[in-house]
Amino acid sequence: MSNVILLGAGATRGTLGEDAPIAAKFGQCLNRKVPDWDTTYPYLAAVVRFLESRIPDTSKESWALDKVWGAIDNRVKLRCILGLNLPGAPFPPPQTKRIYDRHMDSWGLAGFELRCAVTRIYGARLNSAIQEAVKGSGTLKRELARLQTGDCVISFNYDLLAEELLKAVRKRVVRSGRSPETENIKGAVLLCKPHGCLSWRQQVPENGRVVRILDRPMAEEDVDFYPAEKITIQPGIVGPVPFKSEIIVPELQKGNVDDFFKLIVSQWRDAIQRISQAEKLTVLGYGFPPEDLHAHYLFAEAAAKRENGKGLQVEVFEKDEEAFERVREEINKLFKPVSCKYRGPVKP
Repeated sequence: MSNVILLGAGATRGTLGEDAPIAAKFGQCLNRKVPDWDTTYPYLAAVVRFLESRIPDTSKESWALDKVWGAIDNRVKLRCILGLNLPGAPFPPPQTKRIYDRHMDSWGLAGFELRCAVTRIYGARLNSAIQEAVKGSGTLKRELARLQTGDCVISFNYDLLAEELLKAVRKRVVRSGRSPETENIKGAVLLCKPHGCLSWRQQVPENGRVVRILDRPMAEEDVDFYPAEKITIQPGIVGPVPFKSEIIVPELQKGNVDDFFKLIVSQWRDAIQRISQAEKLTVLGYGFPPEDLHAHYLFAEAAAKRENGKGLQVEVFEKDEEAFERVREEINKLFKPVSCKYRGPVKP
């Protein structure tokens, strides 16, 4: 039975604990782990203050990653209507990173700082917790161990938890878009990361440079502008925003981030193909969030491509039955009524 495992932030949160927050708890975690984050990331702090009167339940102490990142993205894309003025933006700019000397607009710098904050929270600092999970026998590790050759893991998470656990259970892995074996993965498990990964080292503009896939997450101190090469080095990740520029209109990507564009597109293409062919879908900590418009559209496309009458067994791991009912409702909207079983929470 072909199986696709779908991982969301709840899978990492359930496995590693509070140090790996879901999107809604990101601001709380940042405030706890980096108490001076408002001075470390001054443009991001100005954005959060600006959004307090625009997004409910947003404050310095508590804000949602997807809502703040989406607001930054919308502001930049709608700049001709809304403008790019940011009250409270620091002046003069900080001197802690070279990128502040580039005279970018304040909202763009807030987006850059948000990438740095994501790198700090979900990157190297999770390594010790991931290594404990590797030695343990948690829910996620057990489910990955059950995978057969030809199955697929789709992880929407930036961290490397899935990669490390797949190594621990001795699965041969082929990465979407990065191996000549991708078209024929007999004897292996296909790994797709549609939102990118903190181990993807991207150079912008690329100008012929490829995205390097490291064996570890990028260090936050390496995320910066490099004047000698006239490039910004950053993790190759896609924000949880409604309209993802990284996967649309390829003409806009040419000469700028062509390799990253192809890499991200391959993740989505392979993921949707595998879901359209799967006999079983195992969902761990992914809630099909309404903010991810592209994902909903592409999941619906995968459902439409399924053969008439071809059944799909769905198993869901969620924190409680109330959360499971919300996920089941979304699954039934996408895939029509299917057999959907609650398997309990993701445990460490």
